Amino acid sequence: YNGIAKIVSELATSINMSLEEFVSMCPRLQPRYYTISSSSSMYPNSVHVTASITAGKQTDGSDYKGVCTGHLSSLAVGDICRVFVRNSSFRLPSDTSKPVIMIGPGTGIAPMRALLQERSYQKLVEKKSIGRNVLYYGCKARHLDYIYESELDAFQKDGILDELHVAFSREQEEKVYVQHLLENNGCDTWNLIDKNGASVFVCGGTRMGHDVVKCLSKIASEFGGLGEDDAKSYFDKLHKEGRFVQELWS
Repeated sequence: YNGIAKIVSELATSINMSLEEFVSMCPRLQPRYYTISSSSSMYPNSVHVTASITAGKQTDGSDYKGVCTGHLSSLAVGDICRVFVRNSSFRLPSDTSKPVIMIGPGTGIAPMRALLQERSYQKLVEKKSIGRNVLYYGCKARHLDYIYESELDAFQKDGILDELHVAFSREQEEKVYVQHLLENNGCDTWNLIDKNGASVFVCGGTRMGHDVVKCLSKIASEFGGLGEDDAKSYFDKLHKEGRFVQELWS
């Protein structure tokens, strides 16, 4: 990882300019966007964030940390951090009886946690009837990065989370990802989407998102009899209706 300080001090030592000139040429830090991982109904006075801290060793042995996650991890209770909130693209169906399929490996579980909290609030506090909630979650290993395990267990015990499919990608010789588990449940997935009006929410890396789209298109072809173009049109329509939402990052 080569930051500006390293480039100037080690890789481009011939640069000769005043500090004022140097600062004026440096690009401003861009804001980092994190999906809120809590329900405003359950936690009206706080906002939860799920972030993976970027850190490691440089080739010269020095340490480096992600600018934002490194800063957040250094904060103590009572410290002030400048933040802002923008509207989320993840919105539960207005008809609470409609099912929801959530796909979020790694920190992509953030909005899914918020959605499950909201569904819990709808059922346990507002006494509403809620539809099936199906979560596809992925991590490397149970003992390593299975975050929110106890919360997910509690959602299941409370009857909020009907199905939990976890892909532990490093616990066996052949890597298993969320799209593989989704494909294994292709028939049920198609029935939930096409016959029961399920909404599909996807959050995580760009590559995973593309693989999930391919998997859903394959499911639409196998169980819905749709061709490649028709499958694309089908999910484009769901996207316009707010029933197929992806939030991806590279």
